[in-house]
Amino acid sequence: MGLGIAEHLQEKYDQPFLHIPVIPIGEEATTAFIRQVVEFAGIDPKKSEKFIAEEEELYYYFLDSFADFFSEYWFGLPSRFAVVGDSATNLAYTKFLADQVGLVPVKQIITDNPPQSRRELIETEFAKISEGVSVTPEFIEDGYLVEQSLDTAEFGQSVPLILGSTWEGDVAKRKHALLIEIAAPASEKVVINGSYIGYRGALQLLEDIYTASVSGN
Repeated sequence: MGLGIAEHLQEKYDQPFLHIPVIPIGEEATTAFIRQVVEFAGIDPKKSEKFIAEEEELYYYFLDSFADFFSEYWFGLPSRFAVVGDSATNLAYTKFLADQVGLVPVKQIITDNPPQSRRELIETEFAKISEGVSVTPEFIEDGYLVEQSLDTAEFGQSVPLILGSTWEGDVAKRKHALLIEIAAPASEKVVINGSYIGYRGALQLLEDIYTASVSGN
């Protein structure tokens, strides 16, 4: 997002930029993001490494506790998921859930109509989403066509998980799927100060997904 503007500023004003194609969600992506920014900026990494160590310790403390819950209730939890959203957020959620949580991506629909020149870059990122996992995203703007595509998604015997917006509500009901709203419009949740980005955002995302799982919503 905004890559074209950054490239233009570099060409016209020799303004350097750092392009990180994946929004950081979870420990691996967030730690890599911070270190890339610190290195690019040429600043002393002592403070950032201290921050990383503190956040990683907290992150894995809570994740270990979650593992106890998961081992007991895994049979009723989703194992396959779909994401509907713009290219940047779709890639971020897909990578986190596939690479760090171990869920299987079955349908990734990009809705922001990126220019053709950027689609190859996006497809390359999805092709290396995780070790042994490659995803071919669909580029669909029309909400009706998005719904039709989701209807064809194969979630197997597990509870389907769909990350999208309120517009995916009807197909989620037909598939008896869990719907986590990550994009506008979102009518089921009011957010004043919250995010799924970073270390703590990833924990919040896991809370929301698995709270919905055990409550049947």
